[in-house]
Amino acid sequence: MIPLPSSITNSRQLTLHHKQLLGNLDSIPSINPSFEDDTLKNILHYYSLSPETMEEELHKYAAKLLDENKVEEAWQVLLTDL
Repeated sequence: MIPLPSSITNSRQLTLHHKQLLGNLDSIPSINPSFEDDTLKNILHYYSLSPETMEEELHKYAAKLLDENKVEEAWQVLLTDL
């Protein structure tokens, strides 16, 4: 299990199960420049002036993806905030 960044370990939106899914890799993934996601674009656009709210929304969206077992996609969403 990899050590997670503090913004993830301290997240109130991500459950212990979500954090276990994220940490169950050999290493933290790299940002995939070809990753396209409309919800992510909307979050970045609408909350760009409020970093705290944007982080909260990104973590909520990542939690939704993790609930759907989309770990790679969730990491891409979270990496935009690191």
